[in-house]
Amino acid sequence: MPITSDLGGKNYTLGRGRLYFDRFPPAQVAAGITAATKGEGELYFGNTPELSMASSEEVLDHFDSDEGVRIKDDSVSLQLDRTGSFTTDNISVGNLALYFLSDGAGTVLQVAAVASTYETGAVKRGRFYQVGATQSLPGGVRNISNVVVKKGVGFVTTILQPTNYEVDEALGRIYIIPGAPDIADATLLQITYDLAATTRDQIISKSTSIYGSLRFVANNPKGANRDYYFPYVKLAPDGDYALKGDDWQSMTFSFEALRKSTNMETLYIDGRGS
Repeated sequence: MPITSDLGGKNYTLGRGRLYFDRFPPAQVAAGITAATKGEGELYFGNTPELSMASSEEVLDHFDSDEGVRIKDDSVSLQLDRTGSFTTDNISVGNLALYFLSDGAGTVLQVAAVASTYETGAVKRGRFYQVGATQSLPGGVRNISNVVVKKGVGFVTTILQPTNYEVDEALGRIYIIPGAPDIADATLLQITYDLAATTRDQIISKSTSIYGSLRFVANNPKGANRDYYFPYVKLAPDGDYALKGDDWQSMTFSFEALRKSTNMETLYIDGRGS
């Protein structure tokens, strides 16, 4: 008759849960991370279809070589690395800012204005031009109206729209029609327009290294719930991000667990208690 005992050998688990990231402010990162460093508040990544971690150890082995075949008689751990990755299909502003290594999502405040002007370079027929693009606002303006296009010395000649150009007022773009009779290639244009007051979010990729804490709160349909907390991780984008395709957009991140201070460990796993 087999010997049986209740050793918890059947705690089969189907993993589910929510993932959160608490970013350390860039100014604090620049000043140096300490045990007292606090984050900006935990950001919920949204749906994360995949989350995994890996551990790897580098060891120094010792062998007894006094007789015949060498026999390993000691082994010392030199290095332990904990890394992981996850995928989210929640294409939020906050997640995009993390993926593109931005300081954070900002807001472009467009103030209403009348008769603003923008001068193009030498245009070509069959091309598109973004109105209002500057060094400080490379993406240009949005929501324009009352567009007037002029050419010539001093921009005194008004060009009629129907056969020469088309305007996308919402995006602030002008298209020079290929057969435009009054706009030859290499013509310089002045575009006058009115601006509506709008706001839009904007993410500027700055290749900023991102650090913070990572927390996974389990919600398993099967198996005991255990929550994982990494006090200090380096977060980075990992792999392709398909802007266009036949599947839902998703982005993948990798993370590396670091030690925040000498009296803290890299990972804490908490049960729910009783």
